[in-house]
Amino acid sequence: MIRKIFVAVLAILTLACSCKHKDGEYKLDIYAVSDVHGRYFSESYTGGEDQTSISNVSAYINEMRKANPELILIDNGDNLQGDNAAYYFNYIETGVPHLYARITDYLKFDAVVVGNHDIEPGHAVYDRLKKEYKMPLLAANAVYEDSGKPYFQEYTILRRGGLKVALIGMVTPCIGNWLPEEKYKGIDFLEAADFAQNLVDRVIAKEKPDVVILSIHAGTGSGRPDDIENPSLWLAENLQGVDLVIAGHDHTPAVVDAENFHQHTMLMNSADRARNVAHCEIVLTYQGGKPVDKHISCDLIPMAGKPRDAAYEARFAEDFEKVKAFTNRKVGILTSDIDLNDVFDGPNPYVSLLHEVQLDVSGAQLSFAAPLGRSGIIKSGDLCYNDLFSIYPFENSLYKVKLTGRQVKDYLEIVYDNWVNRRGATYNFDSAAGINYRVHRSKPKGERVEIVSLESGEPFDMDAVYTVAMTSYRAMGGGSLLADGAGVDTSDGSSYIVDIYDDIRDLIFKQLEAEGTLTPEIRNNWCFVE
Repeated sequence: MIRKIFVAVLAILTLACSCKHKDGEYKLDIYAVSDVHGRYFSESYTGGEDQTSISNVSAYINEMRKANPELILIDNGDNLQGDNAAYYFNYIETGVPHLYARITDYLKFDAVVVGNHDIEPGHAVYDRLKKEYKMPLLAANAVYEDSGKPYFQEYTILRRGGLKVALIGMVTPCIGNWLPEEKYKGIDFLEAADFAQNLVDRVIAKEKPDVVILSIHAGTGSGRPDDIENPSLWLAENLQGVDLVIAGHDHTPAVVDAENFHQHTMLMNSADRARNVAHCEIVLTYQGGKPVDKHISCDLIPMAGKPRDAAYEARFAEDFEKVKAFTNRKVGILTSDIDLNDVFDGPNPYVSLLHEVQLDVSGAQLSFAAPLGRSGIIKSGDLCYNDLFSIYPFENSLYKVKLTGRQVKDYLEIVYDNWVNRRGATYNFDSAAGINYRVHRSKPKGERVEIVSLESGEPFDMDAVYTVAMTSYRAMGGGSLLADGAGVDTSDGSSYIVDIYDDIRDLIFKQLEAEGTLTPEIRNNWCFVE
């Protein structure tokens, strides 16, 4: 736990307070989860080990409400992607209220913040949730392109424990770099560092709250103003008038006592998949109707080992069984094992399978694909739908783009510099198909990749233009590999995007439907050498 006492004349808060308070202490308890990623159930759909889930959170919050019935509970985004349950209620069973809308109502969440993966399912899903949530859906910096007005709600006012609380929601602005435009058509995402202070000032002037909370679906970050994707720490250290910043997105637990010149501000980040619940206690002391003392402390409460909520699980048991049945239905046959672990030392059947699907569907000359962070072995034999989530856990579309031979070479150079040095996320460790090449581990950056030829045996031409299959995440700038490696301006997709196809997991599923089998064969077109 980090705790700091701020004793001073709280000039900003004194000016902002909406009314005089009786002398004494006023306590506020704020709880938050982030990046649930569809982890609605603790029990595995396929009989695996239990996992932390919203069921643990529900049981814990129930206990906390016994001590403080007026606590605040916030979901900081990314709750509609990453698990079979989210997928099922996003796309399969859409004629009933979404499961997560019912779950957030059951737990009595005070607000849900939009995450980037909540935009990924597309307008049909989040527009539906915007109507179905019984609490505000917040993202102040997501605005209509044509009018600049907020697409979601900007903030909400909560009155708890004798205090007036302003809760502002925001989302990382980089969504346009990761998703195809149709997913967010008509919406613009404003950079938080440019936008936040004016918004906070406007909310304080209008609402005169006692406490201001900013819940932003963005990572803690470096604290630099140019950290556009993850500006949470910079906001905590620089915003005037904010008491607490709730961060997320980067799946990294954090409690930070921000070095803010204006007032005492804390930051907390609960990580992902209900591993922790973040908690902040704010105690304000009033004398003569004015705040004279503020205590803020934050901590993270691990959910592993915490009890599950039996009433919650009974309430949503029918939903669980529907997802379980969908998950375990047979979709085809896998002809040989897929080892998801054996992906870092050279070509392997898993990534080769992704290349094969991308090339077959798109008709591209080349393909870029990466391992996606899952581990384990998928055994040969009957494949159930759940196995497709292991093969491809994300809802990424397939894109075909055009790059010159030089851009392909430069792209691979930055990839393998990261790969050789094991720097960054493994889902940015792309390999290429369609060319034969060697990667020299010991050579300097920019000189590692030796392209020998196209896989057909024809010469590879640095000046030629090639079509390349890749994920929507990559094509829209994810990982900055196109920009930093190939020098592509990813803000203008029309200059390099040739075609867009369906969700890659669905493409794998359709191949299974058509052929009945999935045959992963290793594509030995590249290797590491010293």
